[in-house]
Amino acid sequence: MLLQNREYDFVIAGGGLQAGLLALAIHNHQTDARVLIVEENDRLFGNHTWSFHGSDVPESVTWLKAVSYQHWPAYKVKFPSYEKRINLGYCSFSSAQLNAAVEAVALQGNLDIQTGDSVEAISADSLQTASGATFTGKVIVDCRGARRDHSSIRCGFQKFHGFEVELEQQEWPDRLPILMDATVDQQDGFRFLYVLPLTSRRVLIEDTYFSETPTLDRQNSLSEVKNYLAERSIENWTLVREENGCLPMPFNSSMKPNATAPIRGGFRGGWFHAATGYSLPLAVRFAETIATSSPKKIDQQISLLATQNRFQATFSRFLNRLLFQLVSPRKRFEIFRRFYRALPDTTIERFYAHEFTKLDAARILIGAPPRGLTPVRFLNSFRVQPCPVLQS
Repeated sequence: MLLQNREYDFVIAGGGLQAGLLALAIHNHQTDARVLIVEENDRLFGNHTWSFHGSDVPESVTWLKAVSYQHWPAYKVKFPSYEKRINLGYCSFSSAQLNAAVEAVALQGNLDIQTGDSVEAISADSLQTASGATFTGKVIVDCRGARRDHSSIRCGFQKFHGFEVELEQQEWPDRLPILMDATVDQQDGFRFLYVLPLTSRRVLIEDTYFSETPTLDRQNSLSEVKNYLAERSIENWTLVREENGCLPMPFNSSMKPNATAPIRGGFRGGWFHAATGYSLPLAVRFAETIATSSPKKIDQQISLLATQNRFQATFSRFLNRLLFQLVSPRKRFEIFRRFYRALPDTTIERFYAHEFTKLDAARILIGAPPRGLTPVRFLNSFRVQPCPVLQS
């Protein structure tokens, strides 16, 4: 539906995770506020699965419960010669589940959605689209994903191709997620399979890499998943859905959270965990801050939120530099194996929640270094070079 020019309390550019969370948070805290989401694709939220630790979301954030998400009491990690169960609650939801929650809000009348219309211009109080529509709002939030003008960024990449399969006869042998199964061949950087048992017979398996390059071969990933299923004696299955992604893992100060106008949310604003790719904890905090602040004080409150997360954001980017520039690709798994072996669950919990302390950071760094260090490459990494996936 093409909307006529209207004035809104909140205008959100982009229809990804951050936009959905903003819609839910605003509806919860400001029921009468008029909200518009503008998305260039034909539907909101794409084709994704978002996961988070249960403790990432404060109990006071009740509005996220509008999304029907799955919960597991723990998860596992697997490395060569080491396996561990992490006794932390883990949750996931899909694009379809988020869409259902947001559509329920739209049906109540104060949320408009315009799809298939890209943003041509955006300012602190208005937005123009390719269709010729102009929308004004008390608050404009740009959530259109990673910008392509980061000419000074240095980064590695977290890339994945996921396959959701349904087993025809057998049940999946493990009811707990496996966040990292790094017992697979370490090719193209640090590689692991991410496994989510969605039901007893439906499982999402993502072939994942922390790599120097953004490209990923779908056929190769599918072959790896087929081998993984065969090793577990699973012969009869059907591929029901696929998803893929490539997330920059920055080394330097680009893409850090900030509050410059127009306000930028989600990945575009730097509201993500640079060292893990998890976006929901910071996206929830951003949405809660927007929804509970007066329009005149939003810049101030977002700036305060950025300050509160500055140490964690800086340290996470430093970890990325160490991972991609100091350690040889086939030895990177040793860093993650040590992380899970040496740290207690409480520290792991704070790290993923983007709430780790300076003492936690020291514990992460202190220890025997992995083999295959490349100090010259690490030093050269401080030279400014572009990140290819973000070029204009």
